[in-house]
Amino acid sequence: MNPVPGVTEMSKTMKPTTIMRHSTSLWSSIALFVGTQLDIFSILDNGPLTVKEVATALETKPHFVERLLNALVAAELLEVDGEKVANAPETSHYLVKGKPDYIGEHVAVNPYLKYWAFEAGIKTGETFKQGKAIDSFDYERLNFDALLSTFRGTMPVAVKAGEELAKRFDFSRYSTVADIGGASGGLAAALARAYPEVKYTVIDLPSVTPVAKVLLNEQGMTDITVIEGSILEGPCKQKFDALILRAIIQVLSPEHARTAIKNMGESVNPGGSIFILGHIMDDSKTTPVEEVGWYLINLNWEDEAGYYSEGDHREMLLAAGFMNIEREILPNGDGLIYAVKA
Repeated sequence: MNPVPGVTEMSKTMKPTTIMRHSTSLWSSIALFVGTQLDIFSILDNGPLTVKEVATALETKPHFVERLLNALVAAELLEVDGEKVANAPETSHYLVKGKPDYIGEHVAVNPYLKYWAFEAGIKTGETFKQGKAIDSFDYERLNFDALLSTFRGTMPVAVKAGEELAKRFDFSRYSTVADIGGASGGLAAALARAYPEVKYTVIDLPSVTPVAKVLLNEQGMTDITVIEGSILEGPCKQKFDALILRAIIQVLSPEHARTAIKNMGESVNPGGSIFILGHIMDDSKTTPVEEVGWYLINLNWEDEAGYYSEGDHREMLLAAGFMNIEREILPNGDGLIYAVKA
């Protein structure tokens, strides 16, 4: 029997390069996750340390630390300095808390979000087998303590998103701003620090607003109004100059997403703005890889949620009476679609 033409020649030249690159990157990603989770890079910021010195700082066993440090060296995040290890230059610049360019709250780096991604990733196959989300997250049914723990964990990411919005846009042109589905209130708090003359309101479900009040009080942000409301039940009770929706549209079904944006169109003053932050794919729905990947694992949490590209957002916004629609990516990794109410 004659061999298939070209197969032998191809097998000699083709290598599983892409497959192995993705497979082996898991290990360096895990090392980075653990390093950021333990904030080991801040510990090393004062200079090279031995395994025992790092173990003392972490209050754990030296042989545990040895394995982590070696994994971080293998991942090129740390460097060997004799009997000690030190941050690599890039690590020192970006992963030490308190430094100007710290990216620990980037949506792709933050260890709290990374934990969710790892956990959901390993369950995706089972979600496919069962044909439903096996790890659904119901904000309305969780108790106060569970919600407080969750939003306290995600609050630094929300704060960073607010800081980046404040740098990118001049919010002093608005008198009133509402953070719809504001959860921890962290985004509104960051804007309030940058533009204290603006009146801010956080609107969320009845189960969430008590948590938002606690977390805002802990930050001393007592001037931010927190009220109950649902963007699916109708427009806001008052109109605002600007509306912000972060990580809201992406978890709604297509029908609910259209309803939400329609209601928001009726909740913003003419000439006002809407800012939609979160995961936004290109129209091909194959890029960027991190957004496409997020929509895959989101099936574990919200199996009826939509699958939204830039074009999908534009279509919904135009139908709700918005114009001058623009898209960009904020430095914290959040996708952003913003528009003006006609």
